[in-house]
Amino acid sequence: MDGILGVVLGQLGGGGLGALGGLLGTGQNETQSVVSTAVNVITGAMAQNASEPAGAQALDAALEKDHDGGIFDDVMGFIGNAAAGPGAGILTHVLGGSQPQVQQGIADKTGLSMDKVLPLLVMVAPLVLGALGKMKKDKQMDSEAVAATLAAERQQAEQQDDGVLGSILGLLGGAAQPAPQQQSSSGGGILGAIGGLFKKKGS
Repeated sequence: MDGILGVVLGQLGGGGLGALGGLLGTGQNETQSVVSTAVNVITGAMAQNASEPAGAQALDAALEKDHDGGIFDDVMGFIGNAAAGPGAGILTHVLGGSQPQVQQGIADKTGLSMDKVLPLLVMVAPLVLGALGKMKKDKQMDSEAVAATLAAERQQAEQQDDGVLGSILGLLGGAAQPAPQQQSSSGGGILGAIGGLFKKKGS
């Protein structure tokens, strides 16, 4: 398994999946399944938002500045304190007002209770960005390559998921359109605000 999902699962390993399972109340196989669904949904939503050049450039800048895969240096520490991390902010900007419907779609697909879906997404969203940033650094990708990678991975995930993922992502509708207060002076829509979410302390 390669791509973003492969990086996330590979970096989590058995220990990370076990820790996630402990928080979610799921066994190893079920944990891998729900994490895979969450990764694919977030990847697909990011692909939609990065389909416009301004959005792709904003995401690329955020990856360049703060997300090179360093989150995986202490993945267990991150999992243990994920609620204090940037996950909730990422979800707000990437899923927009459709977040509740997307969460329900994930619950329906995975069988995970709704009260566990949000913590799952909060944990997975920063890992997806970390994986994408690691791929960007390792493969020296520019903004166009980042957007193309996201689009290809979304397409592949939808093809392998019998249309279920496409149905969930279809719930996003206009999620890529930011509310006026989210619009940045440099453009980039929802993803234009991502850089601010991930500024390192002291920067």
